[in-house]
Amino acid sequence: MNTKNRLQTLLRMGGLLPATLLFAVGFSACEASWDDHYHTTETKMNNTQVSIVSVTTEAYLQDQDSLSGMYAFLRDQGILEQINAKDQLHTLFLVDDATFAQEDTTNASFLAKSLVTDIALSPSNLYDGERILMWHGKYVVVSLDSAALAGNISHIRFNEVPVKEIIKTSDGYIYVLEHLIKTPMSLYDVINNLGDDYSLFKEMVMAKNVLTFDKPNSKPIGVDNTGNTVYDSVFIISNPFFDAKGFDLTAESLAATVMLPSNEVIRGAMDDAKAKLTEWDMTRDTNLMKNWILEVAFFNQRYTPADLSANTDISSIYGRQWRTTVQLLDTENPISMSNGIAYKVTWMKIPNNILMYRLKDYFYYYENCSETQKAAYFNATNLEFKECVTDVAGWTPLPGVWPNIENRVLTYSFINTEVDVFNLEFVPIKRVANSDGGYDIRPWKIPPGEYTLGMGFKQSLGLDVEISFNDVSMGTFTLGSATTFHYDRGAGSYAEGYREALDTPGLITHSKKGNYDRDGGQIGTVVVTGDAQGNPAPVKLSIGSSGFGTATKMTFHHWCLRPTINNY
Repeated sequence: MNTKNRLQTLLRMGGLLPATLLFAVGFSACEASWDDHYHTTETKMNNTQVSIVSVTTEAYLQDQDSLSGMYAFLRDQGILEQINAKDQLHTLFLVDDATFAQEDTTNASFLAKSLVTDIALSPSNLYDGERILMWHGKYVVVSLDSAALAGNISHIRFNEVPVKEIIKTSDGYIYVLEHLIKTPMSLYDVINNLGDDYSLFKEMVMAKNVLTFDKPNSKPIGVDNTGNTVYDSVFIISNPFFDAKGFDLTAESLAATVMLPSNEVIRGAMDDAKAKLTEWDMTRDTNLMKNWILEVAFFNQRYTPADLSANTDISSIYGRQWRTTVQLLDTENPISMSNGIAYKVTWMKIPNNILMYRLKDYFYYYENCSETQKAAYFNATNLEFKECVTDVAGWTPLPGVWPNIENRVLTYSFINTEVDVFNLEFVPIKRVANSDGGYDIRPWKIPPGEYTLGMGFKQSLGLDVEISFNDVSMGTFTLGSATTFHYDRGAGSYAEGYREALDTPGLITHSKKGNYDRDGGQIGTVVVTGDAQGNPAPVKLSIGSSGFGTATKMTFHHWCLRPTINNY
């Protein structure tokens, strides 16, 4: 008997795949005898321990009362029909009906395919450590101790499950086991089989799929009335979201962790985030929050419950911070996978440092303030308003992608140069366009938490300034020839997404690309405590000098508060 089967899988629309897949797999089996297999080590087997029947596997199962439940299950799942269609040798791993009645058959299709392999497994050809590929794409490992090698079939184990009985049929083998083999689903299978209560998360993953028309494997079936060829179309489904990180959900070599938020958890996290933003008088793109939920869910390391307890922060494949002391997981019931572990999320918080990428605004808003607002927000000592002027016209390193940003400043003159001191107590304000074509001015309400404070002035002012934040001294800083505090051009991090643009070869070629919309010179780490009830509240910056020497003016550009990793 010479049998060769070729399986070609063509992926059509509607699938969830983490990597580009279009493949053909060839299987070869049994050239001469029932006992042909892949290994030559001889295992002595007493034939009286193997029942031999002259009927097919299906016919045998139909006639066995103790296996009637398994027969009905295999029939209903289409397994027997597929076996007949393949017309090749096979092996089934089954249990008796009493045992099967106790098994979890929730994921029936996956379970049914885990019971079948396209190899006729003669017990005499088994060897210790052998890996058997089942129909669901997972491997079962053979274990043989000395008793098994001597011919005792009850010492043959598949994934540590002992054998009770072996039946050789006319087209394969049936191994009756003490209980069904547990072959955990892969990460891909777990996500693909999520129920309706996890549909939002599953849709987030599927939305990252990209379909590419595969013309070579698409069969022409006719011509339309315009003369164009009509194809029975085949598409390659890829997922750049995972491909970019070398993270293949189907790979058995993967050792992954995934956090699975239900629809209820996702909606709760989004609602809580929106309520916070309203309280903070801020806005945030909803898609950015959803992207965080997806990007924080996958880890390229397998974290046990003990690992999670031992680590305050773990980092996802996208570098997103998962704080184990804040986010809540069902660690009592982890989901074991063939290539990792999954946890159901019971409560999720979208962190402050996601809701606020950075808070940055400008001193020149002074010109939009009423006299009352100027007195309230710009409390100046020995300073006299001179001008608000644009020192550098609006520019962008990549027109059409990044907006034009100018360097406009607020400049004061010194009232009494002989006093040789000045101070500005400044409450950070925001400028919001109104329906009258003007601006409303109101103070920023800064949420409690830890931030990095950055500021910008102007290069070569020729003086030192002492800076305090909410009456806490941050130190003295020299505003000399260095560009550290020169507008927002010389230091600090970048606008959201700009760092990635800089790292893309050839995307931004502007000679001043590193000077665009930065945080400014770092003043230090500050902690905002909020009002007496811990709610977001205005803050105060104090910038002064006890000796400005020959300097004739003081120029202010911007302030920036960037949440730290501890502002979660």
